[in-house]
Amino acid sequence: MKITALLENTVKDPALKAKHGLSFYIETTKHKVLFDLGPDDSYIHNAQMMGIDLTQVDTVIISHGHYDHGGALASFFSINDRAKVFLRPQAFGPYYYKRLFKKKYIGLDVELVVNDRIFYTDDTLPIDEELFIFSDVQGQHSGKSGHCLHKKTANGYKRDDFLHEQNLIVTAEGKSVLFSGCSHRGIDNILKAAENHQSGIQAVFGGFHLFNPTTKAVESPKLIGELANELAESDIVYYTGHCTGNDAFEILKGIMGEKIQYFATGSVVEF
Repeated sequence: MKITALLENTVKDPALKAKHGLSFYIETTKHKVLFDLGPDDSYIHNAQMMGIDLTQVDTVIISHGHYDHGGALASFFSINDRAKVFLRPQAFGPYYYKRLFKKKYIGLDVELVVNDRIFYTDDTLPIDEELFIFSDVQGQHSGKSGHCLHKKTANGYKRDDFLHEQNLIVTAEGKSVLFSGCSHRGIDNILKAAENHQSGIQAVFGGFHLFNPTTKAVESPKLIGELANELAESDIVYYTGHCTGNDAFEILKGIMGEKIQYFATGSVVEF
């Protein structure tokens, strides 16, 4: 199994593009998968620079209905005519960033909601023996970084419940790896749900949503420390970035050591 950070907020190689968003390219013996696409076609540029042929991708999973993870869906359809795309039924909802009097639409392109290549997932969906999608996560993120994220309803703007969020377990060549987009339901809760479906998870990739990209506010050191201590109890290795935030990552790293790594654009890990 080979995992490439096709797009993330940061980049070390100046030939690649960084954007606020996330996209992982996952290659197994059976599949070529994109987990999230980012906000625009930057992932296409990066794939070309890294020698990755996106026309051969057979499966796309969009983790949730925010533009920084699925905003590039139309561009993907323009370059790939074969892949199935899996989303939650709620993924095309009216999602907004709302703080004080400021409101900004952060959802997906609703013109794409009717497409014969899009498949809507239930709480669990085993695609085959390698790919398993799940969203049956109990609990919510315990921090405040997501409090500005809302859904527009007939009764006004309500705080997002993230029922549009889903996660992926890839099991191949004797390894099981968990992928999460922003972990809005809490990476600790998501990991517990994942282990109910697949024992022996060895690695986790994704953002942990420990800072607000607009206000730059970081979750409290106490909350981050408690999370780090909980995650460090297992032998799992974590590869994170995007909405985890640099300051939060440094706190996690100080407690977890080599059990956590920053996964910037262009990073590659093989299992």
